[in-house]
Amino acid sequence: MGEVLVSGVPGAGKTMLLIKIMRDFKNIIWVTTMRSARALREFLRSDEIWIVDTHTWAPVKFHPRDIVIGNPLNLNEVNLGIGRILDVIDEKALVILDSLSGLLLYHNLQRVVHFLRSALVKLEEKEASSLFTLIKNAHDTQTENSLYAMFPNVIELIWENENRYVRVVKALEYLEPSFAKMEIVKDDVILPRHIMDYILKVLKS
Repeated sequence: MGEVLVSGVPGAGKTMLLIKIMRDFKNIIWVTTMRSARALREFLRSDEIWIVDTHTWAPVKFHPRDIVIGNPLNLNEVNLGIGRILDVIDEKALVILDSLSGLLLYHNLQRVVHFLRSALVKLEEKEASSLFTLIKNAHDTQTENSLYAMFPNVIELIWENENRYVRVVKALEYLEPSFAKMEIVKDDVILPRHIMDYILKVLKS
């Protein structure tokens, strides 16, 4: 029932990290706010993943495991879509929401925070873990800080001057070092072992 927020600028490696993490889980629900279910499924090359699509804006699904939200402006429908899938999954699930920044394009911070609270309560009831992303520097400092406050674990991926780093902003355990170099190679993102192990432990708890 662990919760992790991954923040980073575009190109920092957020999506690659999500893909790496999801390989350790059998049941994945991916809530997409930035691309269609069809595009995401083709990108992931997976028929097993469940996808909740808040991007398409049309009630057209291309796969039995797609749920396309007819009115993405109604965040209750997003929670209902996640709940419908969790109801048919018997085992532990990992819910990925990529990204909160997509919701903030159409909703103010207060509505997104309300949605998050409802979603996190529902996920806890269903004993599901969750992994959220946020595009860093796309929002004002108050918005970023408010969203960081919603999660017990916050990881930042940093890309500056062609160098890549990972920073543990918040964690339930003491991690040292909390700031370290990371790498992106073909089809993989490499975090320091102690940070990657911690993320997986939280999400599998």
